[in-house]
Amino acid sequence: MMSDVKIEQLLSCNILQLSEVEQVNFYLELVDFLQALDRIYYDNNDPQIDDNIYDKLKSLHIKMITAYPYLKEHSKYYKTVGYKPSEKFNKIIHKVPMLSLSNIFDKDGLEDFIDKIRKYLNAEEDQFIEIVSEPKIDGLSATILYEKGILTQAATRGDGYQGENVTENIKTISNIPKTIDALDVPDRFEIRGEIYMTKSDFIKLNNKMVSEGKQTYVNPRNTAAGSLRHIDPNVTYSRNLKFFAYTWGDLSKIPCSTHFDMINLFKRWGFQVSPYTKNNKSLNQIYESYLDLNNLRSSLDYDIDGVVYKVNSIELQNRLGFISRSPRWAIAHKFEAEKAITRILDIEVQVGRTGSLTPVAKLEPVNIGGVLVKNATLHNEDFIKGINSEGLSIREGVDIRINDLVEIIRSGDVIPKVISVDKDARNKETEEFIFPIQCPICKSPAIKERSEVTGKMSSTRRCTGGLYCESQILGSLEFFVSRNAMNIEGLGGKTMQLFFDNNFVISPSDIFTLEARQRNKEINILSLDGWGDLSMNNLFSNINERRSVTLDKLIYSLGIRHVGINTSKLIAQQLNSLQNLYEIIVEASNDYNKILNFLTDIDGLGKVAIESFLTFLTNEENLQILKRLSDEIEVRDLDIVINSNSVVQGLNIVFTGKFNGMSRSEAKDNAERMGAKVLSSVTSRTDLLIIGDEPGSKLKKAKELEIKIVTELEWLDIVKG
Repeated sequence: MMSDVKIEQLLSCNILQLSEVEQVNFYLELVDFLQALDRIYYDNNDPQIDDNIYDKLKSLHIKMITAYPYLKEHSKYYKTVGYKPSEKFNKIIHKVPMLSLSNIFDKDGLEDFIDKIRKYLNAEEDQFIEIVSEPKIDGLSATILYEKGILTQAATRGDGYQGENVTENIKTISNIPKTIDALDVPDRFEIRGEIYMTKSDFIKLNNKMVSEGKQTYVNPRNTAAGSLRHIDPNVTYSRNLKFFAYTWGDLSKIPCSTHFDMINLFKRWGFQVSPYTKNNKSLNQIYESYLDLNNLRSSLDYDIDGVVYKVNSIELQNRLGFISRSPRWAIAHKFEAEKAITRILDIEVQVGRTGSLTPVAKLEPVNIGGVLVKNATLHNEDFIKGINSEGLSIREGVDIRINDLVEIIRSGDVIPKVISVDKDARNKETEEFIFPIQCPICKSPAIKERSEVTGKMSSTRRCTGGLYCESQILGSLEFFVSRNAMNIEGLGGKTMQLFFDNNFVISPSDIFTLEARQRNKEINILSLDGWGDLSMNNLFSNINERRSVTLDKLIYSLGIRHVGINTSKLIAQQLNSLQNLYEIIVEASNDYNKILNFLTDIDGLGKVAIESFLTFLTNEENLQILKRLSDEIEVRDLDIVINSNSVVQGLNIVFTGKFNGMSRSEAKDNAERMGAKVLSSVTSRTDLLIIGDEPGSKLKKAKELEIKIVTELEWLDIVKG
């Protein structure tokens, strides 16, 4: 199962408060997670999470590239549909792409869909465009080609542009005609629809598996997908799969002018079509179709997860065309998640790999939609109190307590959620839940951080334990060896997990003692599956190549929250050496505010990043980890060429105003290369103020403190020497 904590971290993130570095890191993390989900879903037929959660993650992806368009350049994910077809089957190129549908979740979304169509077509306000509604079958999309009325080829959707050749498997499905005996069948005709397994057949199959002592299947959708894509067509045949036809792909001619007539034509040709397909001539009719199917869904012998709306006129479909990965003329209206009433038995606070504290409600088990639910996410401390991320009341301000009677919604198989509390049923002696201010794992302080962008306090508490907190160790180690950090090849992903599970590596310094411990027979890497002398020695060689590292790279590799590549470089430039880093840590222990103010004055360093940096390294356990690491590696001063003859060497400099001859960044870089330290504010420690146009309050303060002031032109002369 995919981590519920991981999902919660992604969905709870306020993306508008991210710095540029955080934007990129979060986006790539989200894309990696979505691609992992897709890989499991399409290759292994194991979705791991409910469609509602998946839709929210996809929606988050769209929000990210909308808010930050430059992120499109970092990934091609937004252009894809589905996932790369499996290597088990030959590939078939779709002449007409099998694209996905956009989703809506309420009546407002439906009205917006209709309005956009009307506006695009420049239709009159009182002109209603007929919309066909049909159940959204929860199965596996397939396309079937008939030539001269004979079934010749069939494929899965794949990535939308090419799918897997499952022709022989498709031929085993009894309700798919092998030939179409009708005069009006086009010479070339590609019908599309959904492969599914009925609930009753699914139950029979699982009963059979139990009787044979074999593992049972998760749900009908997964089983249908796996059965269709089985390498042996006989297995497909034994699963009694079914097919619903609902559209078409490539064809030599279109026999009808409307979508609804095409569906009826499919039925006449011998295909199974949904009996609940309707042609609606008003908004109310459409919404009634949705409500009817929502009420009907539990009684059907197959799973549906929503309703699909399509413009009825084929001419209008062609005019409307497509946007990105979906048609402009069709959309999916997803059903709301199912709900139930149960009691909270306990509240458990879990710690994620990034240190976030996530409360989880332990529930009196309750059945929702065929799933026995025992846990529900409570998101964060504020959610328990009845407050959202904007500081506004939710659930009418009612908090959540142990023993409360609550309504939960299963918006996913992994993380159901509490949506309301029956305060009237609460025992008067029930105590308010007190959220911990210490990490439940390592007992380090768990703090809330303030956004430098909005000034608002985060809703999430995070453990400050860092590298020594058991819940964060593996994630920290994986970051430590990653490409932008120490860049140790051969230690990513599965290898680090394997070494961690076997206690070979539980701290960064352990990486650099692997070879010695292997030689001394303290560990045995060769005993692990897949490891031989060659792979082991290659790993040792890669590790040894990274025994010398600059101070900024070391700081970044520690994975301190808010301390990215640029921040690490700024800190390293200010401190110059590892010894100075240790000294400032000691000073911070004696006078925290003094050191905080000192570092905050550095141009480009934010207070949040500095506080996170100092909190991490003033923790004695983290400091000891750093010292053990520095014993195993050489930490070089930052590679900066400094003009030792510069007249500004060692001076504290501040820039203010608008510069014309060079950018502020260039001016700052020049100053640092000349040995100066660039600060962000004017204080008594400032030696020189360089002013551009419209200098503002810094100039006034510099005059008050009698600090030397030079213009941009004068500074350029200094730079030129």
